[in-house]
Amino acid sequence: MHHDVVKFVSSCDTCCAHKHATHATLGIMGRPKDCSRPFQMLSMDLIGPLPPSRKQNTFIFVVTCCFSKYCLLFPIRRATSEIIAKLIEEKVFLVHGVPSTVLMDNGKQFTGNLLKKLFNDYNVPNVKFTPKYTPQVNTVERYNKVIITAVSSYIENDHRFWDCNLPKIQFAMNTASNEVTKYSPSFLVHGRELVTSGLHYIDAELGDEIIFTPRDEYAENLGNLRKIFDKVQSSLVQAHARNSEHYNLRRKDHNFKVGDTIWKKTFYLSDKNNMYSKKLAPKYVQCKIVAKKSNLVYELEDMQGNNIGHWHIKDFKITNYKV
Repeated sequence: MHHDVVKFVSSCDTCCAHKHATHATLGIMGRPKDCSRPFQMLSMDLIGPLPPSRKQNTFIFVVTCCFSKYCLLFPIRRATSEIIAKLIEEKVFLVHGVPSTVLMDNGKQFTGNLLKKLFNDYNVPNVKFTPKYTPQVNTVERYNKVIITAVSSYIENDHRFWDCNLPKIQFAMNTASNEVTKYSPSFLVHGRELVTSGLHYIDAELGDEIIFTPRDEYAENLGNLRKIFDKVQSSLVQAHARNSEHYNLRRKDHNFKVGDTIWKKTFYLSDKNNMYSKKLAPKYVQCKIVAKKSNLVYELEDMQGNNIGHWHIKDFKITNYKV
């Protein structure tokens, strides 16, 4: 009788839709980012909307290099594909070079035809989007937190000045030594540390005589960049392995196949006008796997055959329990 009860409950659509998953969250940490040089892989995102500044800016467009951790901050008035495409081309591609991989979220500014054409024109081979409701996959999200904290620390009571210190914040982030790589992003991109004061060129005791040691170190570092890049890449892999140990403690590895029917977490919003509460709504909805992008990301369609995009395995629930 126990076997029959468990089998009945685990196959009940109402129970599967409304009951929370009792197993560990599915999906262990994925593989490290595949990059071995600066600006080979870029991560992009928007921060905002923010209160209109005195220059009428309402968003911050953030571009981060996944290898060097170099950040570029662009205040913009409107988050449109035209503005973003122009910044990517003129301020990123034509200054730092064209990447092999671009990682973005599913915002309409990034998924439109304008950016698709831009990436095609510059032959960017890999344009990837994060799974729905999984922003943590995007490297730039980690830096968004730092940027907002820095911005909010200097605006005091007038929030219309939030864009005034962005160049200084960008400079501070790019000249600080990274905990993982042990180098500053500026050094990995430019091959030298950026000078923060003109006094670095002049010894107070020798008057106006220029000190040549920084120049010699700069030239020496240029010849050793290959070894430095190898060291940084190794550090990134080791950091990923350390993070995986903690991340996977409460995670469950599981693989689904194309054609499997699964239950996916829902993300309903409450609607007071229509007397609808997300707390009383189904927690999961039945879907079908139509493509496997990786061990962690699957393309789904609903039971009516409509494609609903790419989803991370963390939002799936296992219902075929065995007794």
